[in-house]
Amino acid sequence: MNTDNTINLIGRIQDKSNKYLLKEMEKLGLQNIALSHADILAALFKYEEATMTEIADTIHRERSTVTTLVSKLINLGYISSKKDPHDSRSSIIFLTEKGLKLKTGFDEISQKLYEREYKGISDEDKEVFKRVLKKIYDNF
Repeated sequence: MNTDNTINLIGRIQDKSNKYLLKEMEKLGLQNIALSHADILAALFKYEEATMTEIADTIHRERSTVTTLVSKLINLGYISSKKDPHDSRSSIIFLTEKGLKLKTGFDEISQKLYEREYKGISDEDKEVFKRVLKKIYDNF
């Protein structure tokens, strides 16, 4: 039987990167939000506004989970919502001024994470790595 610790190593990398991200977010004064909240903010930095369903699809979470996460971010003043003029059953989520002020910090954190992740790794090796990870992902 062939075994290795690849999946375990991937999980440990995720744990370490999550701890790193939380530490960096704390430097921005964001001790009271989880990485799942940060995913929503990052999606809104990219799209400016989105429905709950669009956010859920973007961050690969269930819509009910996104609803709970969005509620907390609304209560903290980072985002707000308005009724979708095209669908009264749907809401449009968008960043408040307070939320928009986080974008520069998030961009810096993303850049630092990227630099740490690929430190000492050639562009060719990065491409091979990403291609192999995608194949592993698709196998599941």
